[in-house]
Amino acid sequence: MKSMPIKRNPIWAAALAIGLLWATASPLSSQDEDRQSLSFIMDNGLKVFLVRKPTLPLINCVFAVNLGSKDETEETSGLVHILEHYILFRGTKQRSGEEIALDMRRHGAYFNAHTGRDLSLFEISIPASHADFALSSLKEILFDLKLDPTALEEEKQIILEELSQLQDDPFRLSLSLVYQNLFTGHPYQRPIFGNAEIIRQATVEELEKFYRRFLVPANCSLAIVGDFPLEAMQEKVEAVFGSLASDGFKPAAYAKTAELSETVEIEHEMDVQMAYLSIGLIGPDYNHQDQYAMDVLTEIFGRGINPMIYHPLTRRRIAANSLRMGFSAQKYGGAVTITMALEPKNWKRAKREITRYLKESRRLNYSSDDLLGEAQIYAMDFMQSAKNRIRLEGERARERGLAIATSLARYMVMNEIPDRGEYLEHIAEIDSTDLRRAAGEYFGRKNMVFVAILPKSEK
Repeated sequence: MKSMPIKRNPIWAAALAIGLLWATASPLSSQDEDRQSLSFIMDNGLKVFLVRKPTLPLINCVFAVNLGSKDETEETSGLVHILEHYILFRGTKQRSGEEIALDMRRHGAYFNAHTGRDLSLFEISIPASHADFALSSLKEILFDLKLDPTALEEEKQIILEELSQLQDDPFRLSLSLVYQNLFTGHPYQRPIFGNAEIIRQATVEELEKFYRRFLVPANCSLAIVGDFPLEAMQEKVEAVFGSLASDGFKPAAYAKTAELSETVEIEHEMDVQMAYLSIGLIGPDYNHQDQYAMDVLTEIFGRGINPMIYHPLTRRRIAANSLRMGFSAQKYGGAVTITMALEPKNWKRAKREITRYLKESRRLNYSSDDLLGEAQIYAMDFMQSAKNRIRLEGERARERGLAIATSLARYMVMNEIPDRGEYLEHIAEIDSTDLRRAAGEYFGRKNMVFVAILPKSEK
């Protein structure tokens, strides 16, 4: 089967992982354009991106399936999670799960999978000499699944145990509740782990129908990064995946997430000693220009040696542990989250002070250039410090083949911006005005989600 080339492109890393956002990455030098990257679409719709990095003695293959919890319904909530587990552990028509695991170890391979709201990811890192094994194994594992009632029941019990562990983890539970209430009325509202009752009742026939619907080449992308000749790898990919049929599949399109119509406040009691507070706000999506300012703001407020999110608490002498701020950008909407652990008597004060501080953030100084005269000398340049940390993480990510491959696989499915440009250049262009505008837009939201996990009341 022939493939349709997209382009030979110097921008090989169309996405590097910076925190929770997978954004556009840096270009190769123009002199390396023809020999370092190649992208094409096969006749059956599979999108492929190849990056040659001779410095890596491995090949890193990531297969992205445009299938996440967004694609479930109330009646199928949890099937994506089951499917990811089953593909990873339960075997195919040719080999059992144990045989696949043994073959992976024998070839020195790392194999894993992940489920999200937008995508399911399947990844293999393996010595470059075993490229043929990696590609044939990916095809077999993903497209030749053998569903068995006994194996399904065993896997369901493992997943139900994971759900039980989630209920016992105050941080994970509070964040799950934040997402479920932040995206009310949108497919992102459904939890990634799924509904326990739906999982218990899932049948082989139901899972088979779900699997056949979404596991098709036109709904997938494949990124390979490592030590290989581009043209030779293209021939291998076409030989292995070219036999998969195209069925005219078209993925569903979803609306963008909407603003919260009201503030949501949840208090949940658990057998804990501390209080756990999580706050959620709607943020920009994966294809929104504001993602760059939000990355810098998240770095300023939630990371580094002097995170600004501590400031409203320390000035009120409120001690908080594990205080974190994160930003996740999905295709149809984003989320800004703040989590912390603190003394139960202080959680309401912390909530009040952080909320006030977030609303003030549109007037804060983020750069020494925002100040005049002698004050510049003593001011901490939060913005430049954040940009430096982002650039450092970006440069580190360039050397991790699996990170590059994961980013590219996601990008091919999620990107909607032509000529998106280079991520770190976008970051460099951000100034204090951009930060204040974005802070006012997103941190100054009228409505937020607050989830407090509290010790059980004494009766």
